[in-house]
Amino acid sequence: MHYLTLVKTLFMSLVVLSGCTPDPGLPSDGSSRSTAKPITYSFTLTQSEFDQLSPEDQYMVVNKAMSTFMRGMPADEFFDTSQGLVSPVVRDVSSWTRLQTQLQTPLTSEELLLNEQLVFGFPDDPETTEDDSIPALFTSFDDNQPHQIYVARFLGYPLSHDQFSHWMAYFLANTIMFSPAYEMESTDHQDISRTLGYLQTHIDSGSSVQTVIRGWLHNLSRWRVSRSAENHALEMLELYLGIFNDSEEEQQNTINGGKACAPWSLTDASDNYQLDKDPLIVEGVKAYRVFDQYVSTCDELYDAVVGHPNLMPRVTEVIVNYFLDGSSAEIKNSLISDIVRTGPQTFDDIFLSVIFSEAFLLYSERPKTFEENAFGFLGAMSWSPRSRQWPIDHRTLQTVFHRNSSASVALRAKGWAPMEYKIGRTPFVPLDVLSFASYHKGIRESILLNTRAWDGERYPEESDFTEAAEPRDAPFEIKHGAFYQAGTENLKQTLEDLTAEEMIDYIFLSALGRRATEDEMDTWIAEGLERYMVEVDEDGNNIMRKTNGDRFWEYYTDDYAEIILDYITRLPEFYYYRAVTQ
Repeated sequence: MHYLTLVKTLFMSLVVLSGCTPDPGLPSDGSSRSTAKPITYSFTLTQSEFDQLSPEDQYMVVNKAMSTFMRGMPADEFFDTSQGLVSPVVRDVSSWTRLQTQLQTPLTSEELLLNEQLVFGFPDDPETTEDDSIPALFTSFDDNQPHQIYVARFLGYPLSHDQFSHWMAYFLANTIMFSPAYEMESTDHQDISRTLGYLQTHIDSGSSVQTVIRGWLHNLSRWRVSRSAENHALEMLELYLGIFNDSEEEQQNTINGGKACAPWSLTDASDNYQLDKDPLIVEGVKAYRVFDQYVSTCDELYDAVVGHPNLMPRVTEVIVNYFLDGSSAEIKNSLISDIVRTGPQTFDDIFLSVIFSEAFLLYSERPKTFEENAFGFLGAMSWSPRSRQWPIDHRTLQTVFHRNSSASVALRAKGWAPMEYKIGRTPFVPLDVLSFASYHKGIRESILLNTRAWDGERYPEESDFTEAAEPRDAPFEIKHGAFYQAGTENLKQTLEDLTAEEMIDYIFLSALGRRATEDEMDTWIAEGLERYMVEVDEDGNNIMRKTNGDRFWEYYTDDYAEIILDYITRLPEFYYYRAVTQ
């Protein structure tokens, strides 16, 4: 089948399946057939409880959940903006349940093929007369930074289990449990690739937590971090069981575990740090007491670790600590106990329980990571990497996620480099002077005030292809920006009827999850009128200023948003997740 014909056919199948027009690029929410079920534990936020929130709080909660996996919901997709924002109407009354089921629903093989081609591009087939090529959503990949491929997928895939599994693998690889520790002399880029590939494959196939950890304990990349038999045993007990060398008995467990693993060692740099077994040390001859049992081999020690009752509480604790940073130990321990009581089997079970918990969504307040804040905002602003606006464009993987990037949006300058640290990223966001200065500068100058990256004016439009020297249909779905129709400065149809007051609320909701206060509204209306960005229509309503000419442009909208967003970047609340219930 001709590739563009295949693309069109799959687009139509996605429309039928999802009930709405999908966007295979970011931040699409189209999904495959779903047999997944919503999360309905006593400690999670159910659809009925979600419905009891105000429409504004519903929108904030949706984006609080989605931003954790670096996505966002545009306000004009969540609300029916044709009915205004004075009394906002939610488009999809089952949106909360739908979000939960999307994350559990795998793409079909056809959908996966389509999205791989859209994310990584597709070359022209020289044997066809038509141009079959598809420009890549992301470029500038570095072979020494293999995590970029996983980031490209969870940013570029539609919401689905495929998208979610790539994000979970990335998240876990940045924790103390699975970090490839790129900063160490004994590790290299292959450890990043091994770690992410191992995690994503097992998570995607539904492997149990015990299976994932059991297989990981003897992985070369785990040994390259622990480096010696005794330290390997020590880190096993600390990382996966939360048992530290605080008592004489615990110290003896570590010593004995190291003896059980004594045949194994890591070679030195001259042999490229390979896992080696000494043939002169015979396994199984002597048993060593670890906990309340005896082990005589490293494999038996691994089995003892994954069979220990501390395993699931500890793994859950590591994940919960990131989401509930700043919460009391009582609140954290309560959620950990609640999750463990449900009998989670997979990492999906744990992550979904944490993300959709009331403790996180309704009660927690903590600093957002740069990734959560930046990409959550960009998602809410209908961002596409196809925008032609550096540094948040098709080169995003290079500018944000590369360890040597000098761009203002680089994670490394914020103390948050991916795949880098032996202990993983800390469960708390680095807020020292230098880290936060870089955070603030990057998100203010390169994202919020960089309106051309997301307003739509520099997005590809249909005519870029239909009116080219060799005309053809657009090889991907044309996407509109936060304000404008693709490639223009004409307001999107969903925003055309908003008053200036509603546009201000639209901006505040998108960036902060709340409306403007009365004082803020009065200030920004006055500022807009003074700057001739807002005008009064014949009925006395404040509206966004329009221009004359062949095209009825509203090109002041992004300029107006820019000065409002400049104000928002100076509010402490912009950098924090807000609680719904105080």
